[in-house]
Order: sequence, then structure tokens, then C-alpha cells
Amino acid sequence: MTVHLFIEAEKRAGHSVKRACELMKVSRTAFYARRSGLPGPRAMRDAELTQQITEIHAQSRGIYGSPRVRAVLS
Repeated sequence: MTVHLFIEAEKRAGHSVKRACELMKVSRTAFYARRSGLPGPRAMRDAELTQQITEIHAQSRGIYGSPRVRAVLS
């Protein structure tokens, strides 16, 4: 069971989300953000970077490794 599932179960049982988040060392903001199902800023940046890396690798016909891909990204 993940931390967020545990906090959600505690919420459904009528317990304090604030206290559950404190005990599990998770911010309430992070709990509610994850609950919304929307990707966070980091996930969106990672997806964009993955797309760029895939395009660079394809343009190099699969020849470029990580050092060259990084050089192109810079």
C-alpha cells in the first residue's frame, strides 16, 4: 500500500488528513495534487524531454548514444 492510498483510506474512515499526512511525512498539497490525477510540473518536463531525446535518437538513425544526445540538447 502506498502512502497516498493509506492517507485516502484514513480520509474515508473519517480520520484527519492533516494528521495522516504529518505521520507519513507527506505534504497535504502533494496528497491532494496526486489525488487530482493531473501530472505535476516535473512529470510534464520529463515527458517533454523524453520526446526530445526520442526525436534526436531517431534523427541520428539510432546511432547517437547518451553523450551525443546530451550535447545536442545543450
